[in-house]
Amino acid sequence: MASAASRPLKLAPKLAAIRRIALSFPGTSELSHGGSWFNVGTKTFALYWAKDGRWIFKLPAHQQMMLFDARPETFSPMRAGRMVWSYVEVGHLDAAELKDLLAAAWRTVAPKKLQATYPGQPGTQPKQMR
Repeated sequence: MASAASRPLKLAPKLAAIRRIALSFPGTSELSHGGSWFNVGTKTFALYWAKDGRWIFKLPAHQQMMLFDARPETFSPMRAGRMVWSYVEVGHLDAAELKDLLAAAWRTVAPKKLQATYPGQPGTQPKQMR
């Protein structure tokens, strides 16, 4: 039996699409902690947890609870202490839904001033950061 260290890591599904979308949001950077993590500053909004082979998104609480109930085959809770994040089966999502979910996750951690610079932010016009 192969040890965990000798087993190859499972490739992240839709990594190229997620990377392209996530890095299009202002202030986003990608880190590697055994998988791709997408952050605004020090706050993570999406990550691939290679150990479990799953994507985890930081979605707004009201949205994730609705998704857990409506689509349990695609969305399930990931608990970390008192925080609840969302496991997301990204293979079940089309490109538009993936972009909308990543935008929602980004907005949960991005400062309001930074959010105002993103043209996809509802009800705002793009502004220059000062």
